[in-house]
Amino acid sequence: MAVFLLILKYIGITILVILALLLLILLLVLFVPVRYKVYGTVDRTDLENEKDKLKDRVHLKASFHWLLYLVRGSFEFPADDSFSVKVLFFTVFPRKEKNSGADSDGAIEEKDDGSVVADEGDKVTEMEDFSGLESHKDSPWEAEITSETNADPKVEEASLMEGQAPAETEAEEPPKDQLFEEQYERDYEDEKEGGFFSLLGKIFETICKIIKMPQVVFQKIQCTISSICAKIDMIKNTLNNDIFKRAFKVSKKQLRRVIKAIWPKKFKAHIHLGMNDVASTADIFSAYGMMYPILAGKVYLTPDFERAVIEGDIDIKGRIRIITIIWAAAVVYFNKDIRKTVRRFKKIINS
Repeated sequence: MAVFLLILKYIGITILVILALLLLILLLVLFVPVRYKVYGTVDRTDLENEKDKLKDRVHLKASFHWLLYLVRGSFEFPADDSFSVKVLFFTVFPRKEKNSGADSDGAIEEKDDGSVVADEGDKVTEMEDFSGLESHKDSPWEAEITSETNADPKVEEASLMEGQAPAETEAEEPPKDQLFEEQYERDYEDEKEGGFFSLLGKIFETICKIIKMPQVVFQKIQCTISSICAKIDMIKNTLNNDIFKRAFKVSKKQLRRVIKAIWPKKFKAHIHLGMNDVASTADIFSAYGMMYPILAGKVYLTPDFERAVIEGDIDIKGRIRIITIIWAAAVVYFNKDIRKTVRRFKKIINS
């Protein structure tokens, strides 16, 4: 009994350790922020003479890391267009694909005569090139075709003199004018069989359809307008409802919380800009002056009224906590007013 209790003790301790590790990992994922950084530069470029080279002079590097660089990723342009993610020293994304072709076990080689040799381990197979007919000269199909095409004309004349029909005769096609006349005669006979009254009936039906068409179109337009007006009234009633107002208030609050969580903590940009037209440069800097209370200490703009030039750099740093996004999503998802509002709008759209 003592041994059995000791075993249960160690099993309980193991389960508790595993649960503690899982809880620790969960807390780390939720509360340890993911830090990101974006740095970009634009080399000095003359917009009049070097406009085509602007793309080559833009350099951008974006990266993120989590838990003391345990998980990290980076993207660099134009040095490396692919986004990579690493865990410790192992690349998780993108995954490396196995080399195929010449690096694989079955190497493929092409000979001078156009044939292809595939090496699969110890077994070598040769594949012919079927693009030309030279490789089929010795085949029985080629011999049969050449024997039929190179038949002696004298033998054919002798067979015709003896009263024998040739092996293959092609039926002469009648001229196009004759075919057209025959088709015209058939159409005329079909119309004649229908009679004059059937023709009048078809004309009358066509006239009735033409007369009824505006009425049908007007009815469809009237139904469409009435359904649109009904939907507009339903949307107005929904927007004026207290349920929608409470749902909008909750959604707005959670959206502001998410934006505040992902907004960069550090944002600095130095831009040296000049346009071809002095008036355009002045308009840009007047807009910058209007937004100066927001951009003060973050964006530094230097005008150039003599040359059309652009140059600058940008530095962005921030962090994101997963718990903030999950909490906002859970509040929005489980809110009764928001769910009722969503169902109401679905009914309006599907009605």
